[in-house]
Amino acid sequence: MRDSHRVAYVHSEELIQISDALPANEGRASRVHALCSAYGLVDDGEQDEQPRARLLEPIEATRDEMLKFHDRAYVDAILGDGTAEASSDATSDDDERESDSSASPLRTFGLTHEGPSPRKKRKTDALGLQDDCPRFDALSEYVKLVAGASLTAARELRDGKADVAIAWTGGRHHAKRGEASGFCYVNDIVLAIMELRTAPRPPSSPSSSPSSRGLLSPVLPAPSRLSRVFYLDLDLHHGDAVEAAFHSTPYVLTLSLHLHAPLFFPSTGSLSSTGPSNPKGPGAFHALNVALEPGLREESLARVWESCVEKVKEAYQPDAVVVQCGVDGLAGDPCKEWNLSLSALGTCARKALSWDKPTLLLGGGGYSSPNAAKAWAYLTSVALDRPLPLSSPIPPDGLSTFQYGSFAPSFTLDVPASDGMRDRNTDETLQKVETAFEEYAGRLREKYKR
Repeated sequence: MRDSHRVAYVHSEELIQISDALPANEGRASRVHALCSAYGLVDDGEQDEQPRARLLEPIEATRDEMLKFHDRAYVDAILGDGTAEASSDATSDDDERESDSSASPLRTFGLTHEGPSPRKKRKTDALGLQDDCPRFDALSEYVKLVAGASLTAARELRDGKADVAIAWTGGRHHAKRGEASGFCYVNDIVLAIMELRTAPRPPSSPSSSPSSRGLLSPVLPAPSRLSRVFYLDLDLHHGDAVEAAFHSTPYVLTLSLHLHAPLFFPSTGSLSSTGPSNPKGPGAFHALNVALEPGLREESLARVWESCVEKVKEAYQPDAVVVQCGVDGLAGDPCKEWNLSLSALGTCARKALSWDKPTLLLGGGGYSSPNAAKAWAYLTSVALDRPLPLSSPIPPDGLSTFQYGSFAPSFTLDVPASDGMRDRNTDETLQKVETAFEEYAGRLREKYKR
């Protein structure tokens, strides 16, 4: 691994404010950034010898960029341009009031208190905009900025301007082509991976001189530098929509480590699910799943990392790596399914970074905001090759009284595993996973002759 990484960290006050509005994670983004800043991990203009992440302002995703993956009707609905309701015979007073309230999405940042009329609800139910993905006042601006943040990070890697790019507001792996799902409204991951695989932006052409008679020399598009992408999902939940998006292509290999249990959302991602059914097809064995049991601890995660993740990566030899760093498997998360310590996630990040590939780090699930802030601040320090000691006290400077108080009672960085949860990933169940992955890695080695 190189001595230090060039780390770009996507941030703007508008991005934080709009991400704080997400109903499932209200206030999380500001806490994450405040802690990163308090630990001195991001460039704030101060001069010292400690490496810091370079701040990178996000550029909003455009409608056309979202349409590279998402359906037109769905994009129309989440951007609020009225197309999804264009077939209505008339607009009710309630609809007009809803339109007026959404005209300034930055005004209230919360759930829309008055839901759509029954007629409108029928038209949007098929788009998933209810239940766990309700409409909220800032939805249009939210999807544009969150998608734009991950796209901005991907471009920085694609163009060779950074070794690691971080967008903790991203990682929305459940958003489908035409449907919101699992607190996810836009699949920034799919859009970012597509962007990684585009040709780098060529250097600006010099202005034509008088002797050129007004003609510019043609600039041919450069080939993609990052053709093969390894997507690694560490969230408690299966990265279903990312897997589905790239299900049939050999240019993206998706590997999701997740809890797979009866009735557990999204009820996909079994160990035997590996991609297209034709074993000789181009995308065969490029959609892999490490399906795990409840109570996962660091020791079990470390074992499958070495026996599954490393073997697949070695066989595939990607040009770039995208890691969804969901933290809902940490001890203390309200999901209460896994029992991972912060050191376990840090080890995973450190090993992924040791591959020395352009690496995009994204957020994801995590419903204890203080723990999410601890985790992503710590992973930022790992990306900078200056990992914070887990015993580090939470610095009060730079945090609001409320933010600082939320880190009680320990007021330290660490998120230790709980003693009261049994790891149901037994030697027998892990051997089953490892046997399957020995075959999967072998198929990939045969395909790529490694």
